[in-house]
Amino acid sequence: LTMHARGGEDMLKAGVDGLNAGAEAAGLDAPIGLAVTVLTSDAGAPSHIVPRRLRMAMESGCGGIVCAAEDLSDARTIAPRLVRVVPGIRPEGVAADDQARAATPQQALDGGADLLVIGRAVTNADDPEEAAAKLALSLL
Repeated sequence: LTMHARGGEDMLKAGVDGLNAGAEAAGLDAPIGLAVTVLTSDAGAPSHIVPRRLRMAMESGCGGIVCAAEDLSDARTIAPRLVRVVPGIRPEGVAADDQARAATPQQALDGGADLLVIGRAVTNADDPEEAAAKLALSLL
């Protein structure tokens, strides 16, 4: 479950607690709460925001964060145990659209991403299956 860290530590903690309680009641493994740090479409966030939100994610019990590839260095330093999910992924030659802080898949992986969010580069392609296959092969 993603929760925007802008909501604050209390909101993140309530989300994590709710996820855990719901999973326990259903007899399921606890899911991972992901704190969204700064949207990849937001180029104007002050530099102190991501580190503050990373600390908040850790302190509230989130299991991971969603951040731009350019924020991965801070994530590895401040919150090394959290799962790092990176959206705004655009292969070479694919328009960034509204993603002001986009990265190629390789840039994100080299920066330490655990999971990549790749949407429009595939879904908007003339041949989505071919686009997905080409993308996967480019990462081998």
